[in-house]
Amino acid sequence: MDFTKLAALYQETLFRTILPFWLEHSRDRVCGGFYNALTEAGAVFDTDKYVHLQAQQVWAFARLHNRVDALPAWQELARHGADFLLRHGRQPDGRWLAIVDRRGRAVAPATTVVPDCFAAMAFAELYRLSGDASHAEVARNTLQTLLHHRAQERHQQAEQLGGFRLYRHLSEPMMVLKALLEVRSLLAHEPFEEMLEAVLSEILNEFFDKRLNLLRENVLPEGAFSDSVPGRRLHPGLVFETVGYLLEAAEVTENRKLAQQALLMAFPLAEAGWDTPNGGFFQYTDLKERPAVGSEWDRKLHWVHLEALSTFTRGYVLTRQNDCLKWIRRVQEYTWRHFPDPGGQEWRGVLDRKGQPIVLYKAGPDKGCYHLIKCLQDAWQKSLEPAFQRVR
Repeated sequence: MDFTKLAALYQETLFRTILPFWLEHSRDRVCGGFYNALTEAGAVFDTDKYVHLQAQQVWAFARLHNRVDALPAWQELARHGADFLLRHGRQPDGRWLAIVDRRGRAVAPATTVVPDCFAAMAFAELYRLSGDASHAEVARNTLQTLLHHRAQERHQQAEQLGGFRLYRHLSEPMMVLKALLEVRSLLAHEPFEEMLEAVLSEILNEFFDKRLNLLRENVLPEGAFSDSVPGRRLHPGLVFETVGYLLEAAEVTENRKLAQQALLMAFPLAEAGWDTPNGGFFQYTDLKERPAVGSEWDRKLHWVHLEALSTFTRGYVLTRQNDCLKWIRRVQEYTWRHFPDPGGQEWRGVLDRKGQPIVLYKAGPDKGCYHLIKCLQDAWQKSLEPAFQRVR
């Protein structure tokens, strides 16, 4: 496997297939922000706007401008989305909404801190583009507000032990970790270290089962295991994404032990979640291999495979573990055989077990540009690292 050619493939896919679609079709030129519901041809089929998807796109295009090329079109698109978010995305208490309508009127409040995390990421990256201190302030204030909210929520859950069963979901500490890494340059060193230690402890001590080397999707407060359908459910995509952010943290802190530990979470889930007869990762799998509940467990999602590809590529750069190469080859082959749209516009988002598309839209509440742009950019740039030059 020639990683120089793979890097070229990732770059070409990003520049020729993914970015043109979003640049052409996503911008709402009348009301601001981005459309979050686009057909396979790019036509708008719903006008509600999801705040986390708006923020993801601001972050993605600001990051391209900052790390790839300072193209005016990328800067303009990032600012366009940020202006809409500043006008309509926040509540008076500093929290971010979940959904607004086309004009920006509130539709639904957020029930998790995920929109807040993406907003903090977006404005931290935008500050690196603009140099506008107000953007840095939004990022810092958003991070502080969401961390305060989570601390209060965790305290309330601890007080309710013994009552109704309450689950905590991996996506929250995962996104807090990513937001913290993105806002790091705007924080003093000591507070950053304290916040990083806290979220790493939550992931490693409450969600990670050290006995089984598995990262759980749902845990009870304080990390207890629930032998139930949600408690046993494993989510390969969330694990790959979490491991990717743990690897970023290991890179930032020069913590080789953390990098090794993170990959120990990814390899078992890759084996458990891989569909051996047909290829590709299942959306879910059961910890105890009990019958799957629900009709969507065996679907193949584009972002799951992209996160796996990006994570194992980064993992090899940091650790040189050969299992990373095995999974890069396997995932890359399946992904490029099934997810790119033969018509050349963007990618298919959801496939059935045999690899046939289930939905044809290119943007929806569950599909934006974030994973495509982030993972392709990371895989492209990491594949050019010296670690891959002698790999064949």
